[in-house]
Amino acid sequence: MQLLHLLPLAASVIAFPHLSEEYAEFVKRQIPTLPLSQNEHNSGPIDSLVFDATEQFVDVRPGTTHEYRDPGPNDKRGPCPGLNAAANHGFLPRSGITTLEQTVTGLGAAYGFGPEFAAALSAFAIVFTGDPTRGTWSIGQGYSPGLLGGLLSNPSGISFSHNNYESDASPTRADAYLNNGDAASLILSKFESLYNKAVDGEFTIDILRTHNKEVHDFSVQNNPYFFSAPFAGLVPPIAHHFVINLMSNHSAENKNGFLTQDVLKQFFAISGPDGAHVYNKGKERIPENWYRRPSSNPYGAAAAGADVAILILRYPDVIRVGGNTGTVNSFVGVNPGDLTGGVFDATTLAQGNNAICFALQASQQAVPSVLKGIVSDITGAVNFLAGKLNPVTSSLGCPQLPTYDTSLFNQFPGYKYKPKP
Repeated sequence: MQLLHLLPLAASVIAFPHLSEEYAEFVKRQIPTLPLSQNEHNSGPIDSLVFDATEQFVDVRPGTTHEYRDPGPNDKRGPCPGLNAAANHGFLPRSGITTLEQTVTGLGAAYGFGPEFAAALSAFAIVFTGDPTRGTWSIGQGYSPGLLGGLLSNPSGISFSHNNYESDASPTRADAYLNNGDAASLILSKFESLYNKAVDGEFTIDILRTHNKEVHDFSVQNNPYFFSAPFAGLVPPIAHHFVINLMSNHSAENKNGFLTQDVLKQFFAISGPDGAHVYNKGKERIPENWYRRPSSNPYGAAAAGADVAILILRYPDVIRVGGNTGTVNSFVGVNPGDLTGGVFDATTLAQGNNAICFALQASQQAVPSVLKGIVSDITGAVNFLAGKLNPVTSSLGCPQLPTYDTSLFNQFPGYKYKPKP
């Protein structure tokens, strides 16, 4: 199995010069040869080798800048507990409407999120669910950008971005088709299924991967409209990895981090004792006395790609592109080679950075068709996304993707299913 490429220092330093020393340290290390699986800790495929209490402490105590506050009646909260918590603590705008720069800075400060990955994911959110003319997006519901300018309709927010950003088989949310279009609200039974998998009160990456497999299989077995797109379909697997890699607490004794049931409950807005849990929608929070992963080991695109490759080796069905054809248990896969003219192939997605390259580049190719009738200046949106994404795909060593045949998705009713607010 080939080694995974690491993000070069140059791309990150150009975009985020204040992170140059941290990335210089980061690129000195290599992602180990796959597979890792049960040998992997809570920092992802690269171990966290240091603990700096001052640098990693996330101060959310009452009276501080990042104290917890309930969202207001007009504030946006959506399907991602990490984003909701960041907004409730002011790492993102408390309104829930944010920019790319605010996303990069806020998620880095709150979670040690890799800046190049945060920029790429934020750019996707802006183009597919937000306002590319002004560079904003909503972590939850749709919003009015004021003067529409180049927009032909109001931004949907990621809560209503089905198959573009939000997707089926979420860690704790329902498939939109099975929940009257609502894929943003936590389903308590799904949370408790994950919560009850803890061993001695703690979670490991393999627990999250097993949960990922279970919720994926549930969707195939129960949702006739289940669909897994190249990018959106990869969001739930990566979200499962986010839980362990970004929500774990860190200490001098456990530099790689540890995730307890109590910490999980706070991040997912759950209160109450075992057997009587209560979901407090939109009130996700970062625990007090919580230390994030070190800035010297941010969770970026290369690490996420490695985690996806490990998942493919263990549960290949979870990463398949395709969907049910109108009845349950009718999943038909689409070969990435047919989609991309042979650039990517199902048999090699677990090699190198192929899986994440395929996801990022396939969605980039889909931008014109997705934005038709939504944005008047599609070329501007395409160029905006390319400017943020190309440095990442280049640093990952991604091949050129000259073709992308979305007609192969027409056999899946879930492909065109777009729930309304």
